[in-house]
Parts: sequence; structure tokens; C-alpha cells
Amino acid sequence: MLYFVTLFVLSWTWFIGLADKTKFRIFFPTCLLAMYLASTVDFYAHHYGLWNYPAPTDKQTYWYHLSQQFGIYPIVVYFYLQWLPSNRNWKIMFKYIFLWTLLAIFLEWTAIRTGSMEHKKWWTFAHSYTSDWILYFIFYWNHKWWVRLKQPENTS
Repeated sequence: MLYFVTLFVLSWTWFIGLADKTKFRIFFPTCLLAMYLASTVDFYAHHYGLWNYPAPTDKQTYWYHLSQQFGIYPIVVYFYLQWLPSNRNWKIMFKYIFLWTLLAIFLEWTAIRTGSMEHKKWWTFAHSYTSDWILYFIFYWNHKWWVRLKQPENTS
């Protein structure tokens, strides 16, 4: 429990101290998507037993999920979007996403090492890492789509 509480508190502390809140309206839709995907994936992973957050009670497991869905995931995505490189060619974006996926897999590895999470059945770090790549591309494309959608049309 300490691991997820610490991540939740650090996430919100970093958000309060470092987030560019002037971009909240631009980033919010993608952060909502991250929250939705987190809750959906956690539901299916729990249902099919692919990974678990071991806890003495179901109530604690519920709080683990909530701390991730309303703290860690949306705030990580917020910073991911906030620090997007201004030059976004494929090579630069590959490097950028590589760094973020390393962070994500490190956090998962730490959760497993501390006993806060466990892989079940056939799920491995390779599945998580591949999923992280897919998710970061989805977040990038979703953000790009929202920005284009909100730009005023060229009337010339």
C-alpha cells in the first residue's frame, strides 16, 4: 500500500509544483482518455487474472486502482504532453516515447519488487512494455487530434 500511496502523493505534488496549468484545457481530454483506459484495462486484467495488486482486503485493492486511475496515470500523461518536443519527427518521438516507456516499466518493476503488484498467468514485462509503447502513441495521437480539432478554421 505504501508504494501506491507514495506514487499518488508524489504525482499530485509534482503536478501542483511543476505542471503548466495554462495548458489544462488542451491536455484534459487525453488525461481523461488515460483514466478511462486505465480503469478499463484494470477491470479486464483483474477479470482475467493477468496481474494483481495483492492486498489484505478487497477495499485496499480498490484504493490501489483508484490511486492509479485518478492520480498516477492522468498526471503522468499530463507531463508527457507538457514536455512533448517542439520538433516531432519520428526519430525524436521514438526517443521521447522510449524514455517514457522506460519510466513506466521501471515503476512497474519497482511495484513488483516491493510486492505491490504481481504478474499472473501469461502476462510478463514484455507485454507491459509493448502495451506502454502502444499507449504512449495513442496519447500522442489523441492529443494531436484534439489540438487540430480546437484550432479555428482557416478562412482565407
